[in-house]
Parts: sequence; structure tokens; C-alpha cells
Amino acid sequence: MLPGFFATNPPPPERLSVGCAIARMIDGLGYRLYWALEGLTEEDCAYRLTEGASSIYEIIWHELGLVNWVYMHVYGEQMRRPEPILEQGAETLRALARLRETFLAISDDDLAALKLDDAPFWDYVNRPLSDALHHAGQISILRRGAGNPVRPGKSRPRSRDQG
Repeated sequence: MLPGFFATNPPPPERLSVGCAIARMIDGLGYRLYWALEGLTEEDCAYRLTEGASSIYEIIWHELGLVNWVYMHVYGEQMRRPEPILEQGAETLRALARLRETFLAISDDDLAALKLDDAPFWDYVNRPLSDALHHAGQISILRRGAGNPVRPGKSRPRSRDQG
């Protein structure tokens, strides 16, 4: 079961800082990832668009790896990689919630001292977080192809007759 923190988009931070801006980016990622995973089945996870393309399973695995990359550099420890794959998605959301709180509270000086593989903190935005947003969208698109669109009942595919 998915943790419900990102089921709605969290309210914006009350102050403006670089850490809060990164936290808000995490809010968007968490929200999109939550809805990409909500109602997803193990059967859906096997879906791939074409032979040789990544399956939903493989994209979720990569998504956890991207969030883990940030998590390791912020906390000095790895995230859990539980089985089955959908529990990995839930673990990714829990990690994002923790990261969000950390970035909301971090001072600009402490943020400037954070490095991502010896690169400045800006690389958190340019590399793993941006990439993770991209892959949350891939999961959403692929699950539609698998016949299980995001937010069933609210996001129904139109027939070709409806234009």
C-alpha cells in the first residue's frame, strides 16, 4: 500500500529559499509518482511498449535508484529495496517525504556544502530529480498502454469516435 502523503500536492513552503525550491520540486515528483503507482498491478509492471524497451518494472527500479542517489548523499545511507516492485515504489515515496522535510529545513550554507558526486548541489536538480520526474511520466504513459490508466474513473481514455 502506498503512503498517502503525496496523494494530494502538499501546500507550498511558507518561505522562499533554495532548499524550499528543491522541496517543492520533490512535491511535484512525489505527487506524480504517487498517481503513476496508485492502482498499478504486478501484471502491469511487466508491460513494455516494444521489445528492447524498458518495462514499467524496470522504470520503477530505476526511479528508486535515482531517489536513492539523492538519499545516499544527503543521509549517508542507502534506501531499502524491498520486494515486490510495488513496495519499492512505496519506499521511494517514503524517501521523498523524508527528503522533502530535510530540504525544507536546510540552511543555504548547509545546502551549499552538499555535494552530489563532487558536483555542487545544483546537480540534485539537473540530474536525479529531473530524471525522476521524466520517468514518473513514463510510468503513467506505459500503464495506459497496459490498459490501466492513471486515476481510473477520472482519466478515461476517449474512443477514436469521440475525437
